[in-house]
Amino acid sequence: MTTALQHVRGLWGKWWLLPGGLPLAYLAFVVARGDTRFEHVVLIALACLLAYAGPRSKAFFADAWPYLAVLIGYDAVRYPLRAWASADRVLGCGLRNAELALFSAGSGQTFQDFAQAHTHPVLDLIFAVPYAIFAYLALIYSAYLYFVDRDRMRHYLWAFAIGNYLSFALWLALPAAPPWYLRAHGCTIDLAALPSPAGLGRVDALLGISYFHDFYARSSNVFGAVPSMHCAYPVLGLLTAWKAASWKTRPIHILYSVVMFLAAVYLDHHWIIDAIAGWLVAIVSVVAAGKLLRRRAAG
Repeated sequence: MTTALQHVRGLWGKWWLLPGGLPLAYLAFVVARGDTRFEHVVLIALACLLAYAGPRSKAFFADAWPYLAVLIGYDAVRYPLRAWASADRVLGCGLRNAELALFSAGSGQTFQDFAQAHTHPVLDLIFAVPYAIFAYLALIYSAYLYFVDRDRMRHYLWAFAIGNYLSFALWLALPAAPPWYLRAHGCTIDLAALPSPAGLGRVDALLGISYFHDFYARSSNVFGAVPSMHCAYPVLGLLTAWKAASWKTRPIHILYSVVMFLAAVYLDHHWIIDAIAGWLVAIVSVVAAGKLLRRRAAG
């Protein structure tokens, strides 16, 4: 036991307890509340292994911990959301009216209304792709940057963390119903409403799977339309890669951003207002992360 303690203190010095202690404290919290899921145990165990296994895993953990902080934060934000939620604070049909005023598709239709009246299986499958990969792509992209451009990886992950925590704050300050909710429930805000895959349910039915239903069943927030972090994530990659990207890779970032925007609208997950808010969050996060990292490097 003493040898193990000496090992972790040798890795982290006086801060040795924090890297594994904070994730373990959150695990203890969800266990005490009876909310434990299998992925909680796997994630926390992996975090502790990376933090304490050795110098190389510690270096990886030190660079990648913002991603872990986002995963824990996304899971944890449901608790303050439950505590502070009230139906009168949720933007519902007022948000739809704002969408109509700014981005009408004509005849009292939003572009989401138009899309739901003109769905097609091919479009369903095309627009399901960015929604199927977005959570994993952030991790895969970070792992790729770890080997080819560590500075850019740090910038991307810090921006990723800042952007997500800004979104958590906005969820609490400005809860907002997505288009699919109003289509299913009307203007009445029901805090007990269950999450929905919206247009992605058609993809589940088409392929005979329940992937998107199961994925969105784990959502921590039904009323988190503003901002659209689906739309923010590609822009985070685009902006942090802008200077380093070549004429071959920059169009890929741009295409991913555009397709995700179209998918968010077509699949009835977000208003155009949400998407623009997501882009703004991405811009603020990239700038803030850049300043933070430069200050750290200078100090």
